Amino acid sequence: MTTPDTADTTVRVTRHFEAAPARVFDAWLIREEWQAWIGPEGMHCDVPLLEPHVGGRYLISMRLTADQRVPVGGIFKAIDRPRTLVFTWGRADDPARASLLTLVFKPQGGATELAFRQEGLPSVASRDDHTRGWNVAFDKLARHLAATAGAGAAI
Repeated sequence: MTTPDTADTTVRVTRHFEAAPARVFDAWLIREEWQAWIGPEGMHCDVPLLEPHVGGRYLISMRLTADQRVPVGGIFKAIDRPRTLVFTWGRADDPARASLLTLVFKPQGGATELAFRQEGLPSVASRDDHTRGWNVAFDKLARHLAATAGAGAAI
């Protein structure tokens, strides 16, 4: 993980996954895959809407408690399987404050290096919170990929 400049509000994370780029890529665009790992540790997330095409939308419902949910949503801007994925990310009830996620999947033998960037956050504190959150989610993604090795389907 790279430590950003103290005034920079962009999240930058580079992670290594023991799975081929297509497998890691698909974990973002197949509903059952995404909801299996997205979100903070211990939080259950549903993906009631997933339109994996440029201009398509998605909605993630992050369940904090039995009656408290955080709706996260956005629009897919670029999908180049298994190389690049770009989409907006933010509270679905406040789309004006959406950030932009760019994911680049680089093959490393049978594994993948994921270069992740989130731009457009409002503050350094928000950047730091999102950096922690994404690192936890990426830990969950690594466990999910290991547990489902040999599985996966093309979108």
